[in-house]
Amino acid sequence: MAVLKINYPPVNYHHVIIGKMPLSAFLSDVLNIGTSVQIIEHLAKYHSQNGDTCQIDAFEISAADLHNDKKSGTVAISYLVKYHYGCADITRQAKGHETWRFEIDAEHNTLLLFMPEYEVRSTHDEF
Repeated sequence: MAVLKINYPPVNYHHVIIGKMPLSAFLSDVLNIGTSVQIIEHLAKYHSQNGDTCQIDAFEISAADLHNDKKSGTVAISYLVKYHYGCADITRQAKGHETWRFEIDAEHNTLLLFMPEYEVRSTHDEF
């Protein structure tokens, strides 16, 4: 399991707790500022096994849930994967979505995002 540690402004999390900011807006800000490249790379690595070239430009928060403890929850992200098969000159697109777990370390103003290590098949493994 890959764990991405992301610092956030403490005032933003406080606004979530008191109801002034929706959780999805907080997560969108935290995940898209400074860490979107790592998240996109993680997703592209998984999807690249399906085509010669895989491109994911962005993602969006499609759902978010904060558990009763106010320190953990889940976030669902949606994204578009663009594939290009060079030899056949074929391009296609597919929608993707993932639901990942997160934890809030309010003492250190850090969000821990738990991204599963997806199983990637290699043609080398087939022989």
